[in-house]
Amino acid sequence: MSINSYLEETASNLIIKGNEKESINVSLNTFIDRMRDYFSNNESVNLKEIKVFGSYQRDTNLPQSVDYGTDVDIMLVMDNDGATPQTYLDRARRGIEAKYSTSQIRQSSPTVVLQMLHIKFEITPAIMDGGLYRIKNNRNEWIYTFCATDFSNLITANRNNHYMIKPLLRLLKYWNVSKNCKAFSSYELEKIIVNYQSSQYQGYDLKKYLLTGMNELYKLSTYNYQKERLDKAIYNIQEAIKDEEKYPSCAMSEIKEVIGEL
Repeated sequence: MSINSYLEETASNLIIKGNEKESINVSLNTFIDRMRDYFSNNESVNLKEIKVFGSYQRDTNLPQSVDYGTDVDIMLVMDNDGATPQTYLDRARRGIEAKYSTSQIRQSSPTVVLQMLHIKFEITPAIMDGGLYRIKNNRNEWIYTFCATDFSNLITANRNNHYMIKPLLRLLKYWNVSKNCKAFSSYELEKIIVNYQSSQYQGYDLKKYLLTGMNELYKLSTYNYQKERLDKAIYNIQEAIKDEEKYPSCAMSEIKEVIGEL
């Protein structure tokens, strides 16, 4: 097996699919129905939209078997009646507590976390302003979120790079979880890679994307131990690329030091 075949197979195995995907989607549909029912009967404000965003929408998050912290980001978009962001968060929390009385629920400002056995939902209240979504921040203020732009930027970068960017992101996120103790924010990791790869092109060679992606992650490294982990990963990828033609078994061992077997 070539390095690229190994990386492609691993990236494919990191997709949420099958029973896990079906279970999450059933829970999402149930959540949507319950929130619509709650708000129509219990709150004075109108619930305009329930929007899934973030890495689940972009299809770049990891299965729970790999990352127990994986979640689905959901916005409860309400009419703007001039209330404070905290008031909106309280409305969301009341609805979730009313409809999920036996589940684990906690406020983790600026979201309400609904923890279920198979997935975690992070729910944030939102309003619309000038065609853009605004969500609550930690200082009880409304801030703009550019989730639609994040989604379209990823789609464009992925298409322009022979659909290599989503597999690359899954591999990097897997490394971040398994080798880097999740030291980098998943969202910041994704944004760095998408912004860089929008102006780059490396054909169908996933191992080269992985190498350049690791180099880009230096922009996120703050501490020496993060740089040391990146140095180790980059060295092993370089050695694997160098050894692949003459010493394929060594090359495979070296790439597995970075992206291990699932």
